[in-house]
Amino acid sequence: MDKLGIFLNFNGNCNEVLQFYAKVFDTNPGRVMRYGDGPADRQAPGFEDKIMYSEMIIGGENVMFSDTPPQGSHVVGNNFCLSYSGKDFDHLHRIFDALSEDGTVIMPMQKTFFSELYGMATDKFGITWNVMA
Repeated sequence: MDKLGIFLNFNGNCNEVLQFYAKVFDTNPGRVMRYGDGPADRQAPGFEDKIMYSEMIIGGENVMFSDTPPQGSHVVGNNFCLSYSGKDFDHLHRIFDALSEDGTVIMPMQKTFFSELYGMATDKFGITWNVMA
C-alpha cells in the first residue's frame, strides 16, 4: 500500500525538536540516522551529529524529521515536504515524472544507501516531494 507522509526540516536543532514533540505527544522517536552515519561524500565538517533522518508516530501518522543539510536552503514556513512511498517501482517513476513536469528535479530517481529507489522534486506549484520505495 502506498503512503503519504510529511517530512519536517529544521535548521540544526532537529534533536531538540524530536525531544519536544516526543514529550508533547507522549511518544518516542523511531530510528535516528545522523549525517555522520551516511557515506563520507554526504558529510559536511561539523555536521556529523546533525540528524539526517528520524521519525515518530503522531496522531497515528508517521512524521519524518531532518536537519536541513548545510548546502540546502532552510526557510521557516517552507521547511517541509511531502513524502510518497510505495513498492511498485514503475508506479513510483510515473508519480515522480508527473510531479516533476514543469517543476524542478532536485535528485533524480535512483538507488541510494537508504532506499532502493528515491527521488526529490519540487512540483510546478512549489511543493517539494520525496518519492521512495
